[in-house]
Amino acid sequence: MLPVGGSALDPLDRGFTLGDGLFETMRVRGNTVLGIERHLFRLRVGAAVLGLSPLPKDKDLKDAIAKTLTANGLTEAAVRLSISRGVPKRRGLLPEPEPNPSMVIHAEPFTGYPAELYERGARAVISGIRRNEHSPLARVKSLNYLDNVLARHEAETRGADDALLLNTAGDLACASAANLFLLLDGTLVTPSVTSGALPGTVRELVTVVLAPRVGLEVVERKVRPQELRAADEVFLTNALLGILPLTEVDALPIGTGEPGPISTKLRT
Repeated sequence: MLPVGGSALDPLDRGFTLGDGLFETMRVRGNTVLGIERHLFRLRVGAAVLGLSPLPKDKDLKDAIAKTLTANGLTEAAVRLSISRGVPKRRGLLPEPEPNPSMVIHAEPFTGYPAELYERGARAVISGIRRNEHSPLARVKSLNYLDNVLARHEAETRGADDALLLNTAGDLACASAANLFLLLDGTLVTPSVTSGALPGTVRELVTVVLAPRVGLEVVERKVRPQELRAADEVFLTNALLGILPLTEVDALPIGTGEPGPISTKLRT
């Protein structure tokens, strides 16, 4: 265990030089890492896509996260687990035949975003950055996050909280770091993974557990940006946001322009 200021990164690590790796960001509440099984499953799926192995066993990863939280005295936190392909023996793009992945676990205090954000809802713009739904990186939490960084910066410069990304076909894919749900005629609709949506852990929780619990059907499909105007409600999901109402896109209100009852019920 090292303090952040005392940690070191090998300048040749492929995570630093090439963005060659994966990460997971997890919410810790009451000393419990929420959805950790979903996070570790997605990590392993992503590692298989990248050919990044061997990874520690789930039990060892859980123990390492627990030790990091204990060392920091944290029970309410955000934890980031980053894994890269490690330090190569030779330069160039080709990975080593037998990689030796590097792993970093970082924890910091986090008790959630301000209540006012959920009370007014987020404001978004549709970004000029396109998400490549054909890329395998669209389906993994890659260390290469520059499209997302540029989209969020665009949102800030345009006075919004977040940006929505279209894919190369002009369909909605996701927000800069969140999944997207629309309530259309009593059905929850979310962009499909084939549209470029990341298979989010809270997206799965809403789809498989929460929506059925309140009697809502969820449909994963192509979603056109024009459908935002027809939606009664729209909300964003990720591990730290939970469920965040989206009340405005490109300065036009969604539904009533206020957080709706479905997102409030699901969040509760």
